[in-house]
Amino acid sequence: MLKHISIRNYALIEELEIEFFKGFSVITGETGSGKSIILGALHLIMGQRADSKTLMNRENKCIVEGFFVIDEYQLNSFFFENNLDFEPEHTILRREIHRNGKSRAFINDSPVKLDTLKELGTKIIDIHSQHDSLMLNKSNFQLDLIDQMAISHSSSHQTNLESFSQAFKKAKILNESLTYAKKNEIEAKEKLDYYNYLLEELKEVNLIENEKNHLESSIQIYENRENVLQTLQKISFVLDNNHNTRPILPQLLDLHRDLEKISILNSAYNELSNRFSSILIELSDITKESDILASNVESQSINIQALNQRINMINLLEQKHQTKQFDDLFNKKAELEKKVSNFISMEDKVHDIKKEIVKVNSILNTLVVKISKQREKVLPSFQTYVEMQIQKMGIKNGKFKIQIEPRQIHNEWGADDIQFLFSGNKGISLEELNKVASGGETSRLMLSIKSLLTMHVKMPTLILDEIDVGVSGKIAGKMANLLQKMSINTQLIVISHLPQIAAKADYHYKVHKIDTSEKTETKIYPLDEKEKIEELTKMLSGEILSNAARENAKALRMNSQ
Repeated sequence: MLKHISIRNYALIEELEIEFFKGFSVITGETGSGKSIILGALHLIMGQRADSKTLMNRENKCIVEGFFVIDEYQLNSFFFENNLDFEPEHTILRREIHRNGKSRAFINDSPVKLDTLKELGTKIIDIHSQHDSLMLNKSNFQLDLIDQMAISHSSSHQTNLESFSQAFKKAKILNESLTYAKKNEIEAKEKLDYYNYLLEELKEVNLIENEKNHLESSIQIYENRENVLQTLQKISFVLDNNHNTRPILPQLLDLHRDLEKISILNSAYNELSNRFSSILIELSDITKESDILASNVESQSINIQALNQRINMINLLEQKHQTKQFDDLFNKKAELEKKVSNFISMEDKVHDIKKEIVKVNSILNTLVVKISKQREKVLPSFQTYVEMQIQKMGIKNGKFKIQIEPRQIHNEWGADDIQFLFSGNKGISLEELNKVASGGETSRLMLSIKSLLTMHVKMPTLILDEIDVGVSGKIAGKMANLLQKMSINTQLIVISHLPQIAAKADYHYKVHKIDTSEKTETKIYPLDEKEKIEELTKMLSGEILSNAARENAKALRMNSQ
C-alpha cells in the first residue's frame, strides 16, 4: 500500500507531500492542472527513465520518494536476493535526478540499479492509463491475466509456471550448445585426419629427450675424428706412455715421494705435499679417462649419413610445427594428442546433449499439459464475469470470449495461443480486440478484468488514469460502483473527471495550479466533507455553482455512503 509520496523540484512541483490510505481515493482537477505530473513522479520511482528537463529549478536536484507498506506482497525473497534491508511496514523507494541528467535510485536508502527499482516498483504499484489498455491486445499480456486467475484457483499452477520457465531456459541453452557442438563436430571431422597425420608422424619419429644435441655432437666428433684421437692419445703418451723419454707422471711420483720425506720437517712442506698428491690423483684420472675416450672413438662405428638424415628430419619437423627449439616438439605432440582426443569425444558430447534435450523436452511436454488444463478451467468464469461487467457499464450487447489454441512449438509462455475476442453490437461476430474494440470499450474491458483479479489476487496499489474516458450518466454510476467494490480488496487511486466516481471515493484529493508573477506551480491537497461537496458541485455545473448542482452533489455523496 502507498502511504506517502514526497516530490521536490519536479516539473511544476516545487515541493509536495501527499498522504494516502487504504480503500478508494480519487484525484480530480481541471484539465492541465497537473494530474499527469503527479503520475509522472510516481513513474520515476517505478524505474522510468528521466532527464534534467524534469527539473523545475535546474540549480537543484529532483527528489521523489514513495513510502509503502508491503507486508502482504510476499517480497522477502526479492530483498534477500538483492541484498537489501526488508522493512515491510516502512519501505522507501527514492529517485534523484541531477541537473546533468544523471539519476540515482534507492530502496530503503541503499543505492540500486534502475532495473532493480523498476522490478520492485511494478510489484507494488500498478499504474494504468488508457494507453496501457492497448496491452490488452497482446497475447503474452492476455496469458498473464489468465495465469493470475489460475494461480488464485490452484497454487500448483504457479509452481508449474516456474518449473516450465526454468526448463524452457535450460532447453534454450542446451539447443544453443547443441548448435555449437555440431559446428565443432563438423570442423573436427574436417581437421581430425590432418591432426592425426601430424600426430602419427611425431610418434613414428620417436624423439628422445636431448636427442638433437647428442646427434650434433656425434657428427662433430666424427668430422674431427683424427684430431680428437690424436689429442686424447697424446695426453696418455705424454703423461704415462712415452717410451723415448721418461713420462711425466712417473717423474711426478718420484718428486712426490721426496716431498713426503721432508713434509714432517715443516707444515708448509706438508701442505705442499698434500696439494701435490691431489694433482697426481687428478692427472692419473685424466690419463685413464683419455684412454677410455680414445678407445671409444676408435671402436665407434658411425653411420654419418643416417645421423645427418635424422638431424634433417628433426629440422624439418621444427620448421613444420614452427617451434623455436627441439623440446617444443614434445609440447606440440602433447597438444596434438589433446586435440585429437577432444575431436574424438565431440561426437559423444553431441550425443549427450541430445539425450539431455530429450529429457528436458519431456518435462516441458508434461508441464504444458498441466498448465493448459489449469488455464482452460478458469476461462468460463473469467469470460462470464467480464461479459457481465461490460454489459453493466453500457456495452449492452457486449460479448467476450477467450479463445485458446495449442501451439506446435513451445514459447516462453507455454504451448497456448490466446486471443481475447469481442463484439460490441448485435449481429456482429466476435473478433480480435484490436480489430473491433474502441478505446472506451477496451478501457471498460480492462477495468472489468482488473476488478475480477482484485477479487482473487492480492494486487498492488492500483492507480487508474483515464479509465472513465467516454463514460457519463448512468454508466458512470455503474463504473463507480465497480471501482468502489474493487477498493475493498486493494488500495485504489483513480484520476477522474466524473462526479459519480469522485462521490464514491473514501478520500478525495484536488490538484490545481497556482500562478504568480514569477512561476506556475502545481499543488494537491485532500478535501474535507464540505470541500468534497463543493468540488462535486463544480464538476456537475462548472464555475457557476447552482443550488440544484449542490443538492445533486449532496445526493451523490449520500448514496455513496
